[in-house]
Amino acid sequence: MKLRTAAILTLLTSATSFAGSIDYLSQQDAEYLAHPSMVGKIGVSGAYYNPAGLVWLEDGLYVQINNQTHLKTYSMNYTDSKGENLDFKSDKASPLVPSIQIVKKLADRAYFFNMGAIGGGGSVAYSGGIASFPQLTESSPLLEIIDTKFLGGSTIDGQSYYVGIQGGIAQKFNETWSGAVSLRLVDAEKKFKGSGDFTYNKKLVDALLAFKGINEKSTGKAKYDIDSERTAFGVTGIIGLNYHPNEKLNVGMRYETETKLDFDTKESKLRKGFRESAGGNFIGDILYDEMGKSTAIRQWMVEGSGRRNLPAVAALGVSYKATDKTTLLASGNYYFIKEAGDDVGNFDGYNNGYEVSVGLDYQLNEKWTLMTGYQYTNTGANEQTYTDTDYVLDADMYSSGVKYKYSSQLDLMGTYSHIQYRTDKSVKGIEYKKCVDAIGVSATYKF
Repeated sequence: MKLRTAAILTLLTSATSFAGSIDYLSQQDAEYLAHPSMVGKIGVSGAYYNPAGLVWLEDGLYVQINNQTHLKTYSMNYTDSKGENLDFKSDKASPLVPSIQIVKKLADRAYFFNMGAIGGGGSVAYSGGIASFPQLTESSPLLEIIDTKFLGGSTIDGQSYYVGIQGGIAQKFNETWSGAVSLRLVDAEKKFKGSGDFTYNKKLVDALLAFKGINEKSTGKAKYDIDSERTAFGVTGIIGLNYHPNEKLNVGMRYETETKLDFDTKESKLRKGFRESAGGNFIGDILYDEMGKSTAIRQWMVEGSGRRNLPAVAALGVSYKATDKTTLLASGNYYFIKEAGDDVGNFDGYNNGYEVSVGLDYQLNEKWTLMTGYQYTNTGANEQTYTDTDYVLDADMYSSGVKYKYSSQLDLMGTYSHIQYRTDKSVKGIEYKKCVDAIGVSATYKF
């Protein structure tokens, strides 16, 4: 069954990655932007973060609707052999990143549902191309021999959306322990579209053509023109445990299996475009093959299939009510990236990634609660792994929020996070930067 219906795409076309590791998105609701330490907390958000803890809610039907707005700036910089700094920047905002959680709690059992953008890098638009274009012309010996130069390019549009629909059941075992099982369906789509203009030494190539007896005439220029789409579907198994010995302490645990995503890649115009713009098959194929040596571009060129699985995840969290008004939170996620299946070489050089976070809830009175938190993300990526279409940088996340109890049935929340990524440079000399400000709102209604 296809999940990528028009309605779902309308909701999720602004998703963006700022927390998590290797395609995963940790921020599944607005409360995460107030304090990322959600794994040990009991609440409706547990439909994703701590499903086994849902049995400790009061009986009833809960519906929570969230939206996040992400103001983000991504940039890459390359200093060419002449010392010129070339900047490529995307500041495309994501105004609509929704998710929904539904929980039905009755006696010792809870049923739950969650839908949102479980992974992907969202949408970006880099004006003038990407940094790999000029870098490639100076790193490929063959392109250097024929004096290939990058003139500039169109806006490069990239999209990466993983729609996740999850449902399951939680059961109380005794007065302190509970467990949960669930399945998640993941529908993934990646797109890469844009062009770049290049020149090369026409006289040298024409002489080479004549020497080889090839009846072609080069043009001295070439166009990189691509419109690539990759799609995959996968299933994740999830188990959870929760330890709740008293009203002060709660410990939540969650494990997600590796999600097999065998991507089908469709791209048909790139080789043809090189041949037509460069003046023939010989020089067109040289340019196409050399472009294919770039890890940033290769995955978008290959016809057919290739795995890029979501890794298994283990999560652990604790909440502790230190006083009547103060609740302390801590949690962590661990991503088993090195064991994840990958046919294209995307994960080569990666280490396993992790996140650690702390948080605090302070109840001012019966109506208002203040929240704050911090998270450090180590993605497992390093200078060996960064590409223009896949650079997941380590980050520091500073969060705050406020919850207002409008009535006994309705809770409203507003949250904010600033995510400061740690600027890094690839082994190819390209410097990558990111910065995101995220605003969340939610409403939770108990029927």
